[in-house]
Amino acid sequence: MMRTYNATRNAWLMQIHIVDDQPSQMIPQDISFLTDGKEIVFNYENMLTEMQVMPPTVPICFANAVVGAGNRCSLYYCEKNIPAEHYDQFRNDILNHFIHNGQWEKYMQKEQADKRVFACINSTKIYTFDNSKNDANTPVIAVLQRYRNRYILNAEELINALVKQKYTIKFLNFDVGCSLSTTAKLLKDVDVLISSHGNGIGDAIFMAPKTSVLSIDSRFYSEPWFAYVHTATGRRFYNFQCESSDCQVADIKLAKQVLEQEGVTLTYYELLEYVGPKYPTRLINKYFAGDDKGAYSRYTKDVTRLVDVKNLVRFVKEILEEMPLIKNKSFVELCETGKCCGPWCDGALEKNVFKKGNAWGGEERKTAAGVINWKAAA
Repeated sequence: MMRTYNATRNAWLMQIHIVDDQPSQMIPQDISFLTDGKEIVFNYENMLTEMQVMPPTVPICFANAVVGAGNRCSLYYCEKNIPAEHYDQFRNDILNHFIHNGQWEKYMQKEQADKRVFACINSTKIYTFDNSKNDANTPVIAVLQRYRNRYILNAEELINALVKQKYTIKFLNFDVGCSLSTTAKLLKDVDVLISSHGNGIGDAIFMAPKTSVLSIDSRFYSEPWFAYVHTATGRRFYNFQCESSDCQVADIKLAKQVLEQEGVTLTYYELLEYVGPKYPTRLINKYFAGDDKGAYSRYTKDVTRLVDVKNLVRFVKEILEEMPLIKNKSFVELCETGKCCGPWCDGALEKNVFKKGNAWGGEERKTAAGVINWKAAA
């Protein structure tokens, strides 16, 4: 974005808003990959590095100003798209500034004011077959665990099954803290990222183009948010959802919290029905007149889940076997053949790949078969 408007390394930034207004929980982000200038903030608590400053007491004149992204994003509600090459440039800027050509060693030696900057690297566990050292051609699978919510209960079983396939497994924990640079370091060589729905899936931007991201969704909940993101960034994306009750994990405590937010209290047996194997249509009709304002979706979005290990490992094998075949194909060509996003990505593919103004050159694309979703083998 800054290069689009011919910004120099002396450009300043202005931070307008902090999500949830919780700067004390934020990890200081080194923005030196973007600029040598300063970043203006409006709260002393947001001064997390030497690059942040409060507004000056006297006016400063700038030759030009760029306000916002011009209603550009990959999601359905934005009028315009961010070009795919901008995402690649962002990744390359991070890697070149912090990691490549000996930069990582220098960054590691630099004194960090907040020790959480390296916490995710220090907590990462690496698993290999027979504890051997795999070569550069061994596929790398990252399993990202969430601990505050959306916990994958059988992650250990999944890791063991993947290790038996002689893959290198990175078991990641971003909840402990992870900066842009350390996130990029951990993901830059990953071929397949497996994670519950959440911000960690967006971090796949630091993986190489045409690598794969699998969202482990709970039963009764899945959403296309990251389908939109990654059809623009050029990563293959799949909502991997288990439809069987065998994948369900009941969480009465979470259900009670969600229902209390709506002022509803269920009896013990109603709670068992609510978190049970069937969609709770009767209870939603009884207490919400058929419209619970997304309460059950909030529950199923955050609930602990089990992954269908057998089918997921089979799908990972299928993905990795395809990698040599797609090496010389563009991401758009993958989408045209139904191999870039699934299993329900019509809106995302239409906006970001096929519709006029898309992220891949902007020209409208029409294919004889129309939009084709990526489908895992049954």
